Amino acid sequence: MAKTYYEILGVSRNAGEKEIKEAYHRLARTFHPDKATSPEERERIEQKFSLISQAYNTLKDREKRAEYDKTLDLQQQKGTAGQAPQGGRVAGSDSSGVMPGVAVAGLEKSRAQIARRAYLRGIQALQSGDYSRAAEFFEVAIKNKPDEASYYAKLALTLLRAQRSFSRAIEAALKAIELDPYNVDYRLLLAELYEQTGAKSMALKTYEEIIRWDPTNQRALQALGSTKPVTMSEKIIRAIKSFLGRE
Repeated sequence: MAKTYYEILGVSRNAGEKEIKEAYHRLARTFHPDKATSPEERERIEQKFSLISQAYNTLKDREKRAEYDKTLDLQQQKGTAGQAPQGGRVAGSDSSGVMPGVAVAGLEKSRAQIARRAYLRGIQALQSGDYSRAAEFFEVAIKNKPDEASYYAKLALTLLRAQRSFSRAIEAALKAIELDPYNVDYRLLLAELYEQTGAKSMALKTYEEIIRWDPTNQRALQALGSTKPVTMSEKIIRAIKSFLGRE
């Protein structure tokens, strides 16, 4: 039997927002794809992490959680109702005899498959340099599975390479970070977008955030070395070195 979102996060149905958030962060640190040591392990972790993200994004939203709880209640009624009444229908089912929760789950799975296919085609287009087509596919993927961080990240990367629609690219990168706050690559992408648009202070702030997460990140350290404003003392030292070098 498939686990509920509560079981995936390891919390009870009456868990508060703080408990749900803490559970997600704990699991995210354990099952983050960056911890994989092989392609096979990465695929397994990505599948697990996708479920964790889906559970968290549903339960942290009050409206989505309320709707999900209704679905669970209907499925519970189905399990305790015994045999269907005369006519073959189960209490809580529609005219086709299908439980609403099952129908919703089937629809979500179908849309997730559409999103995955669009994402893979977007990757192909991106690799071939067809950025316009790639962006279209990634937008389709996002539309059908709006809680998948990697879809937003790839859209942001595509628009960065195409050097267009920077506002949408930044929006997508921020969403990717919101969905997967432990992915340093998404933050590096955001910082690069800020640099491309001339938002140096925002780029600097983002690189500093990366260093707080990953103190040894070379890209961020190098970027900070080139983006931090030069202090007066540094200017004097450089001037002295330049003067001595000419003698």
